[in-house]
Amino acid sequence: MVSQGGYQLIFELIMIRRKRLLLSTAFIIAAILSIAQNGSANYHKVHITSSTITILGKTNINKFQCTMDQPALNDSIVVSNIWTNQKLEFKGLILKYRVDQFECGIGAMNNDFQELLKADEEPHLYLQLNSISLHPNNNAFEELDVDAEVEILLAGVKKKVMIHGGKVLNHSSADLTLKGDKTLMITDFSIEPPTKMFGLVKVTDEIDIVFEIRMQVSML
Repeated sequence: MVSQGGYQLIFELIMIRRKRLLLSTAFIIAAILSIAQNGSANYHKVHITSSTITILGKTNINKFQCTMDQPALNDSIVVSNIWTNQKLEFKGLILKYRVDQFECGIGAMNNDFQELLKADEEPHLYLQLNSISLHPNNNAFEELDVDAEVEILLAGVKKKVMIHGGKVLNHSSADLTLKGDKTLMITDFSIEPPTKMFGLVKVTDEIDIVFEIRMQVSML
């Protein structure tokens, strides 16, 4: 049985840990989201430590999933941002991915996927983060519910989309992960859904793009 003094000690340790967590998350909000300088431009150096993009689709007979895991980028990105009204707007946060690095599990499917995305003509997929808006009901700073505006350049066609229900995971005062997903139509990128086997197999128009980007951020 734990004594009264033992319970008191456990309680004090829990409170100390909680205070440290709150202090850490306060630094996260101040350093990464720059709320201390509301309405003014700030500059950060962003280093992408890892990123994963998955594209999910289906045909009239099965489903397919193609994933690209990209390790840390060698170069950092200088990003400007402005924080106003629970919204963080970015300039310069553009990520570039080679289409031929997507892995679909089968060599033939890799080739079909690259053909679908016109990899020979447009070898890169670009993801540009324009803004992040915080949900008003966020209670835990270490995991924030957000909406994000991004621009996706795929097969040479750029499309601006809103991603609702995304997540920002704050791992430390300068280390975060942005997660989100969006359902799109490949015809929006001037891609005609292909057919195989004399028209017996046809790719549907709808695809899901799922991304998870981890980055380290420091103020300039």
